[in-house]
Amino acid sequence: MIGLPCAALLIVNAGSDGRPAWSQPLAGLFGALSLALLVLSGGTGRLGAVTSAYIVLVTAAFVSAVLLRPAPLLRQALRSMLAAGLVMVVLIQVMWGSAAWGALAWEATRQASIAMRSLVEIAPPNAADAIFAVYEPMVRFVSLTWPGMLALQTLAGLALAWHLAARVAAPAAKAPVARFKDFYMGDMWVWGIVAWLGVLILPVSGTLQVAGTNVGLVASTLYVVRGAAIVATFAEAFGISALALVIASAAAAALALPLLFVLPGLCTLGITDTWYQYRRRLAAAGPRRPTNTP
Repeated sequence: MIGLPCAALLIVNAGSDGRPAWSQPLAGLFGALSLALLVLSGGTGRLGAVTSAYIVLVTAAFVSAVLLRPAPLLRQALRSMLAAGLVMVVLIQVMWGSAAWGALAWEATRQASIAMRSLVEIAPPNAADAIFAVYEPMVRFVSLTWPGMLALQTLAGLALAWHLAARVAAPAAKAPVARFKDFYMGDMWVWGIVAWLGVLILPVSGTLQVAGTNVGLVASTLYVVRGAAIVATFAEAFGISALALVIASAAAAALALPLLFVLPGLCTLGITDTWYQYRRRLAAAGPRRPTNTP
């Protein structure tokens, strides 16, 4: 998800001025390794074949969008995902028919079950019972949200490919590379959260439940990132180092329990930023000046 888009971005800008001489061999290496991995993963079953084909389609759509209609990274990635997803749906329906969706869901469930079983086997005895207790809910959640997980992997992969290509050859990125603290998405994403809550509360069909859950997963993750960007902005304004934030995040992830409060808190912060615009208010307040205490 990273190597193929990065290689494509470097290759299509082969004639750009200021490009390092080693960028094209690096692009060839990235592309060859990525294609080899796609071929290997594509032979593991229908789900692997669908994922490999989707990566090729989203790479083509992303590079085409960058060349034809420059726009910010998130917008380009979402357009590419939508185009590749629609083409993939049509291909699945034409090649395998409606029965393929049940087969893909079953394969996703089987892979999630194998992964959870591996965790139970390698976990220490005191943690194995806790993992086994959440075994079935986690398998059900992962099998239900594999499209959303794939969408999040696509966003992360395209973002890393975009930034890596910009570092190797600056002309490869048609839009400025933004800082993490400036991360922002459209306010319409709040309706993704509303859709998620709706399928949790209202009696809806299985198809709507799957669609709403996956849209809600993607939207809530983006709001967590937006909330983290707000925290990073305020931490910089108040003189808190990025290292301290990384250490605190690592501690919360290691202890797991604080992470259960941190993630919903960041998501809530990102959602409420839709109306309160915290970073804009901070910028309007002007830079903070340290106070001298006697």
